[in-house]
Amino acid sequence: MGDRERIIHEYLWSYLTAERQTRLQEVLDWRTRHLTVVLENVYQPHNTSAVLRTCDAFGVQDVHVVETENRFRVTRQIAMGTEKWLTLHRHAATDNPAVVCIDRLRQDGYRILVTAPSSTASPPSEIDLTQKTALVIGHETDGVSACFADAADECVAIPMYGFVDSFNLSVAAALCLYELTDQLHRSDIDWRLTPKERQSLLIEWTRKSVPHLDSIEERFWRDYQPD
Repeated sequence: MGDRERIIHEYLWSYLTAERQTRLQEVLDWRTRHLTVVLENVYQPHNTSAVLRTCDAFGVQDVHVVETENRFRVTRQIAMGTEKWLTLHRHAATDNPAVVCIDRLRQDGYRILVTAPSSTASPPSEIDLTQKTALVIGHETDGVSACFADAADECVAIPMYGFVDSFNLSVAAALCLYELTDQLHRSDIDWRLTPKERQSLLIEWTRKSVPHLDSIEERFWRDYQPD
């Protein structure tokens, strides 16, 4: 953290109540980048919004959005503002955003886990999370694209025992993430944020927690006199 960034962060931090300061630290304790979620070409905003809310609830910080045909949109009444606490990576302005996303995931060390009905698919409870894992959730009707299916290291499917053969997209995401994050928390895997990642998010969240941020910063730097 540079001196200028440290100075303004300490000043803005003082605007938060003790309860808010504690809350930010508590949430950071459970944030992870060991798991990430990919939403590929999802077209219903309420599904996207519900998955974002689930990611926040289970501490998954990063969400990749692949916009092949459908534009990313959020229904605020469902997302409940959780999108501003997440790190969203949008892949759209290319000829093949799925390939771009896959390349990014590979560069960041993720194995690719796609949600797809398959005779060889594993239930979430049997997924090996030793390596960083990206959970890919596809289009409501068509599922994941051939591009992601071909790139997949493993398929995951939730066992079902009724007449229906699929869950709603957001329900499937919630069931998978519940099992995967629970397994992660009970493991010896170093899944938490690094100190640098934690500090960066704390600065970002502090700024988002201060009302009238621009005017406060402007007044601070106008009156600031270094020692």
